[in-house]
Amino acid sequence: MARTAAEAVANNPAKTAFNPLFLHGCSGVGKTHLCHAIGTKIMEMFPEKKVLYLSAHLFKVQYTDATRFNTVNDFINFYQGIDILIIDDIQELSGLTKTQNTFFHIFNHLHQNNKQLIMTSDRAPMDMVGVEERLLTRFRWGLTANLERPEKDLRKKILQEKITADGLNIPESVVDYIAENVTDNVRDLEGIVVSLMAHSIINDAEIDLTLARRVIEQSIKFEIKKITVQKIQEVVCDYFNIKRDLIQSKSRKREIVQARQVAMYFTKEHTELSLSQIGTHIGKRNHATVLHSYNTVKGLIEVDKTFRSNVEEIERLLHI
Repeated sequence: MARTAAEAVANNPAKTAFNPLFLHGCSGVGKTHLCHAIGTKIMEMFPEKKVLYLSAHLFKVQYTDATRFNTVNDFINFYQGIDILIIDDIQELSGLTKTQNTFFHIFNHLHQNNKQLIMTSDRAPMDMVGVEERLLTRFRWGLTANLERPEKDLRKKILQEKITADGLNIPESVVDYIAENVTDNVRDLEGIVVSLMAHSIINDAEIDLTLARRVIEQSIKFEIKKITVQKIQEVVCDYFNIKRDLIQSKSRKREIVQARQVAMYFTKEHTELSLSQIGTHIGKRNHATVLHSYNTVKGLIEVDKTFRSNVEEIERLLHI
């Protein structure tokens, strides 16, 4: 809805029912991006129109200076001459009675003279505090549209666009893992890609799931999902399509041995259990067997691309 309304306003400023257009949503979901897109499109299509974008903070500073230097009338006249006024983070006027009063008169003048008003906030008008009711009612005159957090499919597309633009090579499993765990906003997604690139260059390391997990844990508020021995065994057995009791057995069949070794590898990676405790949980093996299995899996990851891909996919499944 927000994008559709923005396109309508850009194509016909002040000639739609979306005046004012009030966009709200949490930080990093694209409110400012959308405002710039509207302003840029209007300047391309209607070069004769005066388009002004500014933050509410800058408006507040300008008004304070106008009061100090006794130029409030000039300040108001300037804003009343704008055709499209775009004000970002309007919630920053909260509690500023005199600034709100001046903005109220500017708003009325522009609206009555068929000028377009666009505002953004981190909350809907009904949730704003410290703002005069007469202003809030005017914010609701047009369309109030919410920009929500991007869903997983959209997060993946954003990541893929960023990765392509930066000329990076990041495995699909890593992209999926980031999209699954970085959910709040686009800035976090882009920041993770930049951090991955930096870590990869500085440490001369491939971008894999282990690096992605470490970067995410260091970069954002990230709730680490507890991975249990039971979950590891369930995921590994499902992935290799074998019954869980087989990795507990004495079977020496190649596919069962490999599944058992992989289960031991992930148990050491993701739990605080000692080698002996891991062996007890997986077929009552001794600590030497567990250590051998762990080293075997690590060695195969380094030399066998197919095996490494399998391990990365299991890693991703463990975090779902």
